[in-house]
Amino acid sequence: MIRNAVCICLLLCSLNCALSQQPWSYVDTLSTLGSRAQILESQKEDNAEEIKTIQESAKPLSLDKLQDYAQRLLESSHLLKTGVKLGADGNVTVSKQCIDDTTYFLTSIISGQQWALKMFDSFGKPSSGILQLELNWFGSYDECIAVRAPYTEVNQTTDPGKIQFKGQYCTAVLPFSPEGAATPASPMPSIGVQLGICLPNSCSAKDMVLLLNNALDEIVNITGFKIAFQFSNLTSRCQNEDLEYDTKAIAAIVVGTIFGLLLVIGTLYDFMFVQMPKWAQTADEDDGNLNSNQEANGTMNIKYRHSDENTPLIGETKTSIDNNSMEPGVCGKALLSFSAYSNGLKILSTKQPKGSLRCIHGIRFFSMTWVILGHTLVFSIGNLENFTTYFPPLLKRFTFQAISNATVSVDTFFTLSGLLISYLTLKELKKTEGKLNWFMFYFHRYWRLTPPYMLLLLLYVPLFPYLANGPAWPQQGIEPNHCESWWTNLLYINNLVKVKEGCMGWSWYLANDMQFYILCPLLIVPFFYSKFIGLAVSMVFLLTTTISAGAVSAAYSMAPGLAATPMDMGGANASANATASTASMDFFLKYYITPWCRMGPYIVGIMVGYYLYVTELRFRWSKLFVAGGWAVSTASALAVLYGLYDDAQGNPVSVDTAAFYNAVNRTVWGVCVCWVIVACIGGYGGPVNAILSWKALIPLSRLTYCAYLIHPIVMYAIYYAQIKPIAFTDSLFVYYFFAHLVASYLLAFVLSLMFESPMMGLESVIFKRKRRN
Repeated sequence: MIRNAVCICLLLCSLNCALSQQPWSYVDTLSTLGSRAQILESQKEDNAEEIKTIQESAKPLSLDKLQDYAQRLLESSHLLKTGVKLGADGNVTVSKQCIDDTTYFLTSIISGQQWALKMFDSFGKPSSGILQLELNWFGSYDECIAVRAPYTEVNQTTDPGKIQFKGQYCTAVLPFSPEGAATPASPMPSIGVQLGICLPNSCSAKDMVLLLNNALDEIVNITGFKIAFQFSNLTSRCQNEDLEYDTKAIAAIVVGTIFGLLLVIGTLYDFMFVQMPKWAQTADEDDGNLNSNQEANGTMNIKYRHSDENTPLIGETKTSIDNNSMEPGVCGKALLSFSAYSNGLKILSTKQPKGSLRCIHGIRFFSMTWVILGHTLVFSIGNLENFTTYFPPLLKRFTFQAISNATVSVDTFFTLSGLLISYLTLKELKKTEGKLNWFMFYFHRYWRLTPPYMLLLLLYVPLFPYLANGPAWPQQGIEPNHCESWWTNLLYINNLVKVKEGCMGWSWYLANDMQFYILCPLLIVPFFYSKFIGLAVSMVFLLTTTISAGAVSAAYSMAPGLAATPMDMGGANASANATASTASMDFFLKYYITPWCRMGPYIVGIMVGYYLYVTELRFRWSKLFVAGGWAVSTASALAVLYGLYDDAQGNPVSVDTAAFYNAVNRTVWGVCVCWVIVACIGGYGGPVNAILSWKALIPLSRLTYCAYLIHPIVMYAIYYAQIKPIAFTDSLFVYYFFAHLVASYLLAFVLSLMFESPMMGLESVIFKRKRRN
């Protein structure tokens, strides 16, 4: 059977060895980042004998030898003859059509048929680096699926005009451990052989595993070569070239189509009833005929004011209409909310009102690029051919510390959120004499974040399996359990409930940010009435989160960072592996995504927002104070980023030192970010302020939220669509980073036009109507 031929290819000419090529969720990837390299190294030592056996067996196979083995397999295989595999737990049957097609394939190899040789040629084959686990050999996906076996009657002539079967690409995993899957303590699978093979499309993944394991037995009998492991049913799979759309995917397409139609209709309405009359009016002004034509046309000239840092926190985007123009009704305004033209102009506008916190745009954009830079490497890990030779040395570079500690980029966003909410809310409280519509305070925030978030989730989860294909493409999807826990995302509790089964794992940040927002009035309102009470409340919150972070870190002996060496690595054995992996998982689940450990920068932002509110953005500092502030903030930021360099060299810090670092590093980073903001606002930023306040960064800043939502999906799509494993070099890594950055922001612009901007416009229409009534 094909299974037997696959086995020959596996043992004598191909062996595709790797970490199980199952798709990795965001949680699995991040939670094993610190321990992955160490565990792989220890597993390589534990399985040294098996790896050596693979290396010795990976020899070229001549055509004569291949045909001889195929003939002997056909003669000796009980499974090929009967379709039944005898076992202690009962007999297992392979489908008859699969048996017939596989037998046809092997007989065609023996007779030298070109299509059969191409089919066999598409199997994965070994290259150098086996001892370094560079063994992700996919074979030729395109060559496999292009195979068309000519139709043949049993033992009769073939008819080239008909097709017996098509080639079907499959991956078969041969684990070195009996289970070949993740332990309860870790999602990291044991290493094992992964073979890219080509089967008739009449065979299922279950058929493939039965055939391959049977072929292993036959190979032992034919060659005397001893194999102590079997292919896994858990991780072996076949790619369906003609994957049919299921009900969820069809529903997602319908929803996407509806929004697309609204976008088109809204844009056309805008052009026909707003923009074209306005352009005509402008032309008439130039011709000196404005008054007469205005009376004749009755045009409407609508102007939108784009929201910014000075826009009231709970207010709506104001719409002004010329006195001499016709005002559209509610339906017209709702359609205008979907206008790609008007929304595009607002997004791309670089205009900012006087008093805006301009430097925040640059900080927001550069922080997003930093996130994408770190994720470019992290998301590639599951498909890296040279992980063991590229990644560990990379972690030890001094210059790389800014990437391995890039997790503080998220704390920059927490700091910005706290600062802006504090500053804007206090201004609103002053304007309304302490009265605030708290329902709108929370509703506006929820409405601002949720529609693009949930609509993207609705499209991404059902449709991702259909976006591309390839040897590693996850046709079952990326997300655990197909996002059955989506309701935790809707309620913004996915960082606390069903975390391991969470959907869009990177949205843990949104959950934290929403939770902080819910609590922020407890810190902001006291500032409005008393500076001292406000400071006292904020310091209590800050002290609580600092102690919580340190205590959690010390209790679980955590390393000082996601990419740092686990504190209890201990040795190269299964127990040590489980300990290291558990330590990495604990860091992510119990510290990294929990609000009580991450609120520090947000609180700092609230306090600095109060300072900006009190000073009304006008303050004077001495040159000595400015110089000292820049020196201290720069030194502190460098300590946060590069202070773990010795740990990266294999000299782990003590548990207490790690606990102290984990307790204060993110808050310190927030203080450094706040210094930059305040210094730039006060005119003490110099060239830093010139860069951060560059007008070109304003539109990119507006797209940051949508870029954050969509950039992991872009990376998943690019990495999993590769037909060969990626061998990273520094230059290729940089190239992928820029590719991800550009693609993410382009798609973020589309996402904002389709979902984000229209929902903000609808909020304005709905609540303005309510006020009138």
